Amino acid sequence: MADEVTTPAEVADPVEPITEPAETTTDPVEPAPVDPAEVERLRAALAKANKEAEKHRLAKKAEEDAKLSEIERAKRDAEEATRELDRLRAANLRQQVALDAGLPAKWAGRLQGETQEELAADAASILADLNKSRQPAPDPSQGPRSSSVSPEDAFYESIYGKQA
Repeated sequence: MADEVTTPAEVADPVEPITEPAETTTDPVEPAPVDPAEVERLRAALAKANKEAEKHRLAKKAEEDAKLSEIERAKRDAEEATRELDRLRAANLRQQVALDAGLPAKWAGRLQGETQEELAADAASILADLNKSRQPAPDPSQGPRSSSVSPEDAFYESIYGKQA
């Protein structure tokens, strides 16, 4: 039995053939009119849920704090403060480089780089792009024509030369 070989014709096809889904014609669903009172009720419920979630976050942190020793809590708080300090220093450096380069303040967040030199180079690149002169491309249909000589006159001039 182990020596028997099955041919592809003998193997049953376990996969069902793919059929095209029947086309359904449904009318597009129009949104229901919005009730302003319902919107306000949902906003109030969302605000309440956000407040409850914040309470739960604080309770969970307090629970975790109770499990930690005083030294572990101090280490964790120091790490959080260090991360926040690094973030604020980076934001301050971006703002300072943008100010020094003359870049608008709202563009400071777009600066890329870790060091002051990298940020300054990026600010210069952005300023160069912002200050490019924007001359419109010339319209070839406007302006003087290259030749005002008719084809007949050009043929005459090729034989006899220019008329005086």
